[in-house]
Amino acid sequence: MAGLFDVMRSFLGWERPRAGGADEAERLGAEFRRRHTNFRLLLTAGKRLLSTLADMKRATTDGRVFGMTYLRAGATSVTVNAFRMIKHLEALAPESAARLRPRFQEICLQVEEVLGRRKPPVCGELVANLRGVDASQADLMGARLAELGEIKNRLGLPVPEGFVVGACAYELFASQPGLREEMARRIQSLYDAGAQDDAEDGSQMERPPSTCEAGDAALQAMSREIEALILAAPLPEALEEALTGACAVLMQTGSGLDNTCGETHLCVLPNSLGEGQGFTGAYPAQYSVPCADVLGAYRRAVAGKYSALAMARRLSHGIPDIDVSLCVGMLAVPECSTRGTCGSSNPSTAARAAGLDPDEALRLAGLAKQLEEGLGAPVQFEWLLRPDGSFTLLRCGPEPIPGASIPCASIPGASTPGESGPDESGPGGEICAASARHSHMAGTPVHTRLCELLELLSPSTLPAPEDPAFRAVNCRTVRDVARIAHQRAVDAMFDFGRSQQNFSERQAKQLWANGAAMQWWIINLEDAFTTVPEGKFIRLEDIDSPPFQAVWAGISAFPWAGPPPVDVRGFLSIMYESTTNPEISITGDFDFGAWNHILLSKAYISLSSRFGYHFVSIEAFVGERARENYVSFQFRGGAAEMTRRARRIAFVSGILSEFGFGIEVKEDALIARVEGLPTADLMDRLRILGYLIIHTRQLDMIMRLPEQVRLHREKILREIGEMLARPRQG
Repeated sequence: MAGLFDVMRSFLGWERPRAGGADEAERLGAEFRRRHTNFRLLLTAGKRLLSTLADMKRATTDGRVFGMTYLRAGATSVTVNAFRMIKHLEALAPESAARLRPRFQEICLQVEEVLGRRKPPVCGELVANLRGVDASQADLMGARLAELGEIKNRLGLPVPEGFVVGACAYELFASQPGLREEMARRIQSLYDAGAQDDAEDGSQMERPPSTCEAGDAALQAMSREIEALILAAPLPEALEEALTGACAVLMQTGSGLDNTCGETHLCVLPNSLGEGQGFTGAYPAQYSVPCADVLGAYRRAVAGKYSALAMARRLSHGIPDIDVSLCVGMLAVPECSTRGTCGSSNPSTAARAAGLDPDEALRLAGLAKQLEEGLGAPVQFEWLLRPDGSFTLLRCGPEPIPGASIPCASIPGASTPGESGPDESGPGGEICAASARHSHMAGTPVHTRLCELLELLSPSTLPAPEDPAFRAVNCRTVRDVARIAHQRAVDAMFDFGRSQQNFSERQAKQLWANGAAMQWWIINLEDAFTTVPEGKFIRLEDIDSPPFQAVWAGISAFPWAGPPPVDVRGFLSIMYESTTNPEISITGDFDFGAWNHILLSKAYISLSSRFGYHFVSIEAFVGERARENYVSFQFRGGAAEMTRRARRIAFVSGILSEFGFGIEVKEDALIARVEGLPTADLMDRLRILGYLIIHTRQLDMIMRLPEQVRLHREKILREIGEMLARPRQG
């Protein structure tokens, strides 16, 4: 009888479980872990790429001073992270990566042509009096110190007397025989240590070091070693003479300060070329430094370039160490002065925190207003209250922007609606046309070069992923390359889960909710399920992914009332478009569920879906590392003619802008993104997106009826408000 069953199993294609089944499952598990590791690293590289692009676009408008070093560092970070995305895509979809690589290399050559080859600074004087420093010297004296010179010499605001030890001095010091080479060798060891088995399957991947956190023990040890090298290195004779001479002249000529409380000392302000702006804490200032210790103070400032925080920042942003020179400002200040930090938007708050009296607070507010008016943008500055009661400025930079975007609606004269954030892609010419009215850098050669560079880095020129023209050969910018790499990685992860039918733990599972099978297929990337599903379904209550549960809460918050009543023209528009647009079919073989798939982990969601005639996608990472968290949304398509579809995009954009999303609009496509918010706020944004993908269906049919549009907007905002007022789940 057993033999008969064996014959039947063979005839019907049934097989007994083989002894090797466990080995096969283990092999598939290792393969999935390898893929998931590469997918996760690809997402991280993409996030860093978009964040760098956002910062570069803000630089066209926020009034900061920058030079070619900043452009070179930003372009390097963007291209390095795009390269990482291609490397990780190679482990998921080798053919897709192979098609992307040649086009990416061509774009990189164009970027290099804009930047020109890196050249050491054309060195003249090693030390410059602050009275002779202005914005044109940003590549020699550092952007923040050049900005301080602008404030002192162009705006006439109070800044202490002092001098700047520029990039030429740093080049002279760092180029001593063996010093730079030894520092580079030690830094390279971090990359060598990083190329290890993160995939847990024995494979070696060429990738950046994993030690990109300032608290990492290996990075801290490396920091101490390099700092010790610098502190032990002698100063070149010419630099030593320049430093001591400048300090002697400063003290002999007098600083014009009240010294009744003691000797005037130096305030030492390090500033690197090409590494962003603001008070990051990466390069701490030194206060109350006697002039006799100026040589040691300079060594300590240079050693600070290799603090664990500064090194982690360069490593995580793909900034080559050799491209970063350190400039140091030396300002003469009384030893007994009071210091504080203030934003031009909140001087009263800073005054109260510093314990200033009403008169002092009023004068500080006046100084903040002068700064903001002079630089044309909100600023953050460090002030000093001298013994004679007067204020003076020590450092100044653009005021940090909450989140990662500047809504274009807040920029007067901007021509494209809602252009902002890491996903913005308006052409660089438009960006710079808007910025020309807001940055005192506008019109300078370096500002023009930044706009030209952004044309190659930032715009998204490709059509939607389902369009046949969404191909590597059509990439025109680095962001196009990143879009294709991201989309192909998502496709590869889903295809792997869908194809491994004998790998139950990771195959695509159909969602079971409210007692019914939903038209959603879910792949668990890592830790999204509380239990291994049995069969082809995963129950809603067994999904432990807060981002997914937030989206689902929005989807199920209010039942959809069905399509709105349409006018005759709207109905005819949809019928005409349905019969002429090759992307739309209303025949019986139209599959509304074909696009409904979700990739999940505990902190990540990637949802792609087709609702009726339009396409939506939601991607979010909301984990423990707040700086990596984001929510992204794409919405495109429709069944009406282009005018109605474009109006619906404007309708949805207007709602999203109410909740702080950075918006990019291109014809009938919308990309929205928000980041930098607390976890609870990001979860609220996901609930809003879940609601919108249900309740904006078929609204293109009424977009020519202003009263209907108004009523639907009021209804949507009212229901979103009610939904957000409810207690959060999980």
